[in-house]
Amino acid sequence: MKKILIFVLAISMVAILAACGGTDNVTVFKSKDNKFQVSASSSWKDANGMLHPESDLEIYDPQKEKYFMALLESKEDFTDSSLQKYYDTVTESFVSSLDTPKQGDVKEVTINGNKALQYTLEGTSDNLNVAYLVTVIETPTHYGQLMVWTLKSNWDGYKDEYTNLINSFKEAN
Repeated sequence: MKKILIFVLAISMVAILAACGGTDNVTVFKSKDNKFQVSASSSWKDANGMLHPESDLEIYDPQKEKYFMALLESKEDFTDSSLQKYYDTVTESFVSSLDTPKQGDVKEVTINGNKALQYTLEGTSDNLNVAYLVTVIETPTHYGQLMVWTLKSNWDGYKDEYTNLINSFKEAN
């Protein structure tokens, strides 16, 4: 009886350790001005301006070719604007920056109480097939573009993680 109890306890410990080992620590990354943040697994790192010189927040996982960037603009800089007008202003030039772009349907979404328009985008950049999830968001003080991307061949494996990363975007505490 004692051996059975020890065996059951050993199996339980292995199961508990395996369950704990499967989780990845979450890291909070903040924008340069500390006003906004996203949460991602600890495999993501701060890109420190390597992805885009004007980005406000950028992180990446270089080993898995995962990228996120936020470009944020103060609403004070716009006259008579709306989320739709901002979307119209930023989307055409971005989509046309890719060779053979294929834009998915635009969906209205809510990210932590903020209205946003979201679409997928596929195309070719520097001779590489890439896939993006682009979210154009309006906060009480800012308009922004939140972009995650990877190589087209990686897209299906990353899209759930990318959606969670975008959905974590919020004003910093």
